[in-house]
Amino acid sequence: MIQVKNLSKFYGEHELFDEVNLTIAPREKIGLIGRNGTGKSTFIRILNGSEVPDDGEVEIPKSLRVQSLEQHLDFTEPSILQQASLALPPEESDQTWQAESVLMGLGFTKEDFSRAPEEFSSGMQVRLRLAQALVSKADLLLLDEPTNYLDILSLRWLERFLKTWKGTFVLVTHDQTFMEKVVSHVVAIHRGKMRKMPGTPQKLMSQIQKEEEIHERTRVKQEKKDAKTKEFIRNFRAGARSAGLVQSRIKSLAKQKVHKKLDKLPQIRFDFRSQPFTGGELIKATNLSFTFEENTPLINKFSIAVRPGERIAIIGPNGKGKSTLLRLLTEELAAKSGKLKHHENLRLGYFGPSQIKALSPQNTILAELMSLPKSKEQKVRSICGALLFTGNSVKKQIGNLSGGEKSRVGLAKLMLSEHNLLILDEPTNHLDMESCRALTTALQDFKGTVIFVSHDERMIRQLATRLVIFDGGEIQVLERTYDRFLELGGWQNEQEHWAKPKLSRPSQSKEDYLKRKETQKELRQAQKEQKKLEKKIEELELQQELNTKELSKAYEQKHMQNMLDYGAAAKRLLEEIDAAYKSLEELMGKEITLKEKLGVN
Repeated sequence: MIQVKNLSKFYGEHELFDEVNLTIAPREKIGLIGRNGTGKSTFIRILNGSEVPDDGEVEIPKSLRVQSLEQHLDFTEPSILQQASLALPPEESDQTWQAESVLMGLGFTKEDFSRAPEEFSSGMQVRLRLAQALVSKADLLLLDEPTNYLDILSLRWLERFLKTWKGTFVLVTHDQTFMEKVVSHVVAIHRGKMRKMPGTPQKLMSQIQKEEEIHERTRVKQEKKDAKTKEFIRNFRAGARSAGLVQSRIKSLAKQKVHKKLDKLPQIRFDFRSQPFTGGELIKATNLSFTFEENTPLINKFSIAVRPGERIAIIGPNGKGKSTLLRLLTEELAAKSGKLKHHENLRLGYFGPSQIKALSPQNTILAELMSLPKSKEQKVRSICGALLFTGNSVKKQIGNLSGGEKSRVGLAKLMLSEHNLLILDEPTNHLDMESCRALTTALQDFKGTVIFVSHDERMIRQLATRLVIFDGGEIQVLERTYDRFLELGGWQNEQEHWAKPKLSRPSQSKEDYLKRKETQKELRQAQKEQKKLEKKIEELELQQELNTKELSKAYEQKHMQNMLDYGAAAKRLLEEIDAAYKSLEELMGKEITLKEKLGVN
């Protein structure tokens, strides 16, 4: 059991947490969500002891083994297999097959095992650090953006791995789909507080939104009531007969709980302006081939015709040529053979690593965006505001920005011009969950054509009308959605990618068999009760929604009795919903315990 008590943390005058209280129970799988800058990474550092709070404490049992995904780690061993094996528990230090299994799951090959860590790219080094964290079998695993630099196959492997994790973990990721699949509970950092609930990020944020809407209606109601009370006090204060009533109202006003007005949180907004396209095909590639030096061709006789309005997702393992293909289509690289034709009316916008690297470190955000041809300061400031660069933050130097902030500057450059084709290479990297959702919505609304590389399965599902698949050593162009691709067989090598040594199961005695049958029965009952409770919660939340509408109508009509009745019903429904969620949390904890006994996912 981990206890967070009255935790507070400030950076200068900026408050991250204010008297936060939180409990993390054994075997809970926590997804930590919140906007950029709310303190997710800071909280992870407080849990692993590398940062101290300004007030409050975190109680972690001394016997609990804690392992973090280290962002900066000195490699000490001559090979990646030896480096990953360092993190194995002392009693299993000779079981290097476990490190091999994890390394292969994260995209390394057997041939890589003997290579030095320094020989790999920064992205693959991050995977090696992740491998070290995963083989540790720690009681508490702290994962801050483990999905960065992972391709789809590695992500799907990691999803399966974390579902079977025996201990507790706290996960920070911008990938909402991934989080939904692996966590049992979600903790939101919101307005300096932490709120925990079983379920998905969307469910928790919807609940918080509903509560804030009720808070605001209650506040408005209170203000009107207080205004009438103060008017009564002013009008009747001097009257002897009404002195008792006046004093009663004064005392009532003093005792009343004050509902403060909540600050409106700014919403990030992407908006890509389109330019009309007249023609049949924006780009036509015929038998494109490309190789680096004398190696095997990375792209071999690739052909595609890009049509207006398409959403083409290019997906597959890292290192197979997805980004290279984008650079060929944008003419940033020249093909070794084949033909590439751009339509004369093509207006191409490109976002990728080269655009981020091209940002001038000495420039401010404002100066960088103003350096574009025909840029007007009013328009630039408007786009900066939409991307949450407000006030003096536009004067921050590019060199001092985080990865997410640099990505937003790069995307802002696309927003300043009109295009009929956007080509995007991993646009969600370093963005938070809210920004990823906003970006996906903006690309859905874009009237032009989009070609994008991404490992975010939610984004691929919502956008892609056509796929370019790098799989099994081949490149295929498929006229289908991602879900349809998976239905028809999916990735050729996924089962091999997921391959994991299996341990033989010991024979069971009759007593053990009966105990297992009883545990299975308890598990089925707990799951049945969960479904009933989830249905009850849905019904209560529907009643709450209808009651809120009626309460709002009563306020508008100034119908006092209805206001009282629906107000009382709102309070009762909130209490019932909270109690139901508490019961659901207990049942989910019971389910985890029973599954642990049975050794199932």
